[in-house]
Amino acid sequence: MIANTFVSIIVTCYNQEKYIAKTLKSVLDQSYNNWECIIVDDGSTDFSHKIISSFIKDDNRFVLLKQPNTGVTKARNSGFDVAKGEFIQFLDGDDTLLKDKLKTQLAAFASHPNAAICICDHQFYLENSQTYTYFKFERLEKKPLKQLLYGWHNGVAFPPHAPLYKRSLWLDGELPFPEDYKYRCEDWVFNVLVALKDQNYIILEDVLCNYHMSSNNYTSNTKNLATAAIKAAIYLNPIIPKQYQTDFIDTTISNSLDLYLESQKIRFLNTSGNWRLGNFVTKPFFDLKKGVKKLF
Repeated sequence: MIANTFVSIIVTCYNQEKYIAKTLKSVLDQSYNNWECIIVDDGSTDFSHKIISSFIKDDNRFVLLKQPNTGVTKARNSGFDVAKGEFIQFLDGDDTLLKDKLKTQLAAFASHPNAAICICDHQFYLENSQTYTYFKFERLEKKPLKQLLYGWHNGVAFPPHAPLYKRSLWLDGELPFPEDYKYRCEDWVFNVLVALKDQNYIILEDVLCNYHMSSNNYTSNTKNLATAAIKAAIYLNPIIPKQYQTDFIDTTISNSLDLYLESQKIRFLNTSGNWRLGNFVTKPFFDLKKGVKKLF
């Protein structure tokens, strides 16, 4: 482990009164304790602020910032702007860290001093059934730009709190999350921008964090997810290396349409209980997909 390293944990919260205490407890329970935790209350209108204030009142490692609701991108940047740590840990207000996350990842950095990003594995916590489940995703490479461009939500995925970042990854005055991008899939955009910095990654197989899934979790809405992915690709395309640009747009559109169309097929099948009827009803959607792909 890197001795006496100071870590800044940036927690963003918007109306997460049901989860925020559990999130903060996962910070408090870390086996590595040289950290500060900057909590950004992004204009919550529920009891989140009161719960946070009560939770942190006896520990000066916690700092609470309150701001009008501006979205997770600006909330993360607000926390980053005041962070003092040599390492940065982002954490949403409804997710949790396992107790050895910081300790394990700092030890990995000590063994790989030329790396700037360390990503652990994660498991899903299903709120409805109160159970944990694990899905195996494609293992990232030492420099995963191509994987992130073509494989995100298609075999490649990790939640925002899986990585630990060296603060030096960003220049003085640079904010990590682009505030001119205002759509969903902001984590994908962010991950690609990080990979464009061409720094080495450490990939750990240890499960060191939980990603909480509720029935109304955004990623379960495939139509919104597919639309957002195309918007994200349009934003990223001028930024990425030219050799990827045409194929990147084509692949994103194809993957997004596949995701949406398959979800429609499953929905029709579940409704009708008849595979043949489901195929018949969804055939126009797949014909539409072929037409859209030709346009691009």
